[in-house]
Order: sequence, then C-alpha cells, then structure tokens
Amino acid sequence: MSDQPRNRRIDRILDASFLEDLQQLSLHDLRARRDECLAEREYLSLLRRLLQGRAEILRAEVESRASGEDRGALIDRLATILSDEDRPASSRGEMVRIALPEEELLMARRRVERLANRVDLSDPGRLDEATLAEVIETLGGEEEGTSRARREVIAVLDTVQDELKRRYRDDPSLALQ
Repeated sequence: MSDQPRNRRIDRILDASFLEDLQQLSLHDLRARRDECLAEREYLSLLRRLLQGRAEILRAEVESRASGEDRGALIDRLATILSDEDRPASSRGEMVRIALPEEELLMARRRVERLANRVDLSDPGRLDEATLAEVIETLGGEEEGTSRARREVIAVLDTVQDELKRRYRDDPSLALQ
C-alpha cells in the first residue's frame, strides 16, 4: 500500500515522510506543511462536531421516548442538546487561522449524511428503536475514528510547530518573514 500515491491531505500528513528532514526544508515549505496540518485539523474538528451533533439529536430522541416526554419537547430543546455546555473544553488555546473552504464544509456534511443515509434527522420520532441504536452506534464509531485521526494530525502539527519555534528561537528575524 505504501507504493500507492497518497492523494488525500490526511494521508500525506500521516505518512512518515511528511516529517522527514524538517530541518532541511525551507521556511516557506515548513510553513506550508504547518498550514496543511492546520487545515486538516479544522476539517476533522468540523466533521467531529457534525457527527456529535447528529448523534446527540438521536440520543435525545431515545431519552425522550424512555421518559415518555412529549415529542415536541425535543424540538424545543434542540439548542440545548447541541450546545457545548456539558462538553469539556478541548481547545489548545490557539486562534483558528484556517477557514475551511465551502467545498470542504460540503464534503464533511455529505460524509455524515452518508453514514446516516436511512435517517431523516428532521423527524427522528419516526424511527424505530433498533434503527436509532444502529445509527447512534455508527455515528459514535465514526466520531471516535475522527477524533483519533485528529489527535494524530495534532501530533504531526506539534512536531512541525516545534521545528518552526526552534528556528524562530535561533533567528527571531525569521518570524517577520
């Protein structure tokens, strides 16, 4: 498989050759690799948020059924269901520098829609319990894989950033170039 071309950005970033000879790269090329990692991290973050949101809507439907709650209440609680209040902050304290192109936003949405292609999230009340459970499990598994890939990309990004920081320490004027 390693003889096959790596066309996806994540494949290029996670390939061992991406980090080879960082010290030999030009500052421009090193920054380009950093930016590529940042773009992939932002894509994976968006994808993860989309997966989480859809799974949370379906979990709320399951909870609503179990409690005998009025179905309309799910719609009323949608903003609360999708809020970040109960999730721990996972920010690395960095400013987001890379805005995702519309094409990548669409690609992430389509990927999530394909995973839940049998589910109409606009009316999860029409789904039976088995379908709900299956789709929640599918979305959860995909979210775990996406989170794992994101952590791997962050590890590569950290290595690239460490090389940039080393260069800036050695020659502070490089930060202005």
